[in-house]
Amino acid sequence: MDAGSVDAGPAMTCDNGENDGNETGIDCGGGDCPACGDGDPCVAATDCTSGVCGRGRCLVGTCSDMVRNGEETGVDCGGDCGLCPGGQPCTSNDQCISNRCRAGECTMSSCDDGTQNNAETDVDCGGGTCPACDGGFNCSNNTDCASLICAMGVCTEAACNDSVQNQDETSVDCGGGTCPPCRDGLGCQIDADCEGMRCFDMGCVSCTDRIRNAEETDVDCGGGLCNGCADGDRCVVDGDCVSNSCVANVCESCMDGVQNQDETDVDCGGTLCGGCADGQMCTIDMDCGAVGATCVGGACVSCADGVQNRTETDVDCGGGGCPACAPGLLCLGDTDCASNICDGPTGRCNAPGCGDGVLNGAETEIDCGGGSCLGCNVGQACVVGRDCLSGSCSGGLCQAPTCTDGVANGGETDVDCGGSTACPRCPDFDVCTGPTDCVTGACTMGRCGTTGCIPFPGTSTDAFGYFGCTIPATPTTLPCPDISATGTQLSLSDDSSAPAPIGFNFDFYGNVYTTANVNSNGGIGLSGSWSSIGPGTCSSVPYSSGTQDYIAVFWDDLYPPAAGSTVRYQTLGAAPNRQFVVRYDIEGYSSTPSRGVFTAVLNETTNDIDVCYQDTDFGSATYNAGVGARAGINHSSSSPGPATGLQFSCSAPNLVDGLLIRYIHP
Repeated sequence: MDAGSVDAGPAMTCDNGENDGNETGIDCGGGDCPACGDGDPCVAATDCTSGVCGRGRCLVGTCSDMVRNGEETGVDCGGDCGLCPGGQPCTSNDQCISNRCRAGECTMSSCDDGTQNNAETDVDCGGGTCPACDGGFNCSNNTDCASLICAMGVCTEAACNDSVQNQDETSVDCGGGTCPPCRDGLGCQIDADCEGMRCFDMGCVSCTDRIRNAEETDVDCGGGLCNGCADGDRCVVDGDCVSNSCVANVCESCMDGVQNQDETDVDCGGTLCGGCADGQMCTIDMDCGAVGATCVGGACVSCADGVQNRTETDVDCGGGGCPACAPGLLCLGDTDCASNICDGPTGRCNAPGCGDGVLNGAETEIDCGGGSCLGCNVGQACVVGRDCLSGSCSGGLCQAPTCTDGVANGGETDVDCGGSTACPRCPDFDVCTGPTDCVTGACTMGRCGTTGCIPFPGTSTDAFGYFGCTIPATPTTLPCPDISATGTQLSLSDDSSAPAPIGFNFDFYGNVYTTANVNSNGGIGLSGSWSSIGPGTCSSVPYSSGTQDYIAVFWDDLYPPAAGSTVRYQTLGAAPNRQFVVRYDIEGYSSTPSRGVFTAVLNETTNDIDVCYQDTDFGSATYNAGVGARAGINHSSSSPGPATGLQFSCSAPNLVDGLLIRYIHP
């Protein structure tokens, strides 16, 4: 269901080097930009400096195009086009047939009196003094006729098969705006005059005439206008060659089937071509292309040849020159193994473990960190917070818990607050174990405040470990930041999505994302763009076989292009407590009387998701309170873990004003 909004098209600019807007050529034509030069594309005469448009190209002005252009003082007269008859503009007497220019206009002469007199061959034409006669008028010789053909005392009509160069032809019976384009070797003024669309030095040439001409470096190739030349052809610069390699004015390449240039084997090795494969000739290691390959005895040998050779302890691994071996493969010492443990009695690599006393696997310190082992102690090496028992990693070392480290640790009940610590009490909605953890002195159902966080009805925990709960509040007390005046507005059409930078690494179902694809229909896709218009038939999650990682905020058929509707995003705060906020202030697809307002917040460090519903009254029974919407989170079938998700509501009026939904990361 697409709305009938009008696409105004891209903004037109007359100096950006592109053919955009209503331009007919690059930065010219179309009425808004300057007129185009000779040979440029056109639609109408007004697109051209010459005022003549033929066969889609601006033509060079001629003395028979019925337009005043070039050096002409009148229409097809004056300048190089002969004398002007009475009534035509002039600036001097010598521009007029009458030899009289008065008040900027030629006076009438005997060539304008409607009578055949003086030397005229017909009424007001011919005879050498008056303009040439059109077809059908009397003549004495060819020069009396505009067609330059006088047959049996009568001028013929100019044609494209009369074997005479007339009309606006650039060569005999070809070129110009009337006759067909000219073949190679004939005269031209612009590319459009030629069959091959290539006019060089007033003559038609082409890249298929089997002659080396114009700027070609070899026959029909090179020089910039023709295709690149083949190996062995002449060249001047690299760009003249298909291979983009011109050596000593000859095209050479790494795909000509010949060992040339400084190649060590056919089309490989040396300084210009890629590395050689196993077994091919080489001089130094750099001549070999495979990972870890070396040049041994003049031939390339690699760590990917499927053979145990050189110093390898097993096939393509160990021995110092190749990658370390996987568990179970042969070894001679610890350094031969990825686990850094070679079992002496068996001569095989052990698997890494969290109690082997060796720094291996994904560990950040011996037997700790990395996700597989327990967190490390204060002062031990780390990469991210989860590598540490304290959850706080800074400067590559695990830090002791503090009240400002952005992590719920050291006895705190929530991030930097509550518990039996010296940290401040927690605000409403944060985790608590008793009243003394909270600023308000009230702890309800494990949350500060009098309402608590109520688990989702039915299933509140999914297979990954996300916990979903809701907190009833009022639109004015919801904790989601208001970015209506500061957020960046996304340009969303109907049923579309647009990427937005999150501003930090956000963990969603074990995958780390840095970009959110904000959807026009009330959802945020994380594993890719997502433009579905609504949930359709309600079903259990994962939705649609789990093909997408997404957050369904208010997934319904919404319409951002409606007047006043906006979708904005903004990243707030400082690391490690930043928030990525998406705010919808949006109308329903069917032009609902009012707009709904709801906000999603992705939290750094905790990776929790908050969704606030400030206003879900659209003034339409089809949309109010989410009666046709879905709210939940969904994990795709890709790793890690199976497809799963949490659903709070689907096509039911549960998304009321003042509702806060919280999806708590494990």
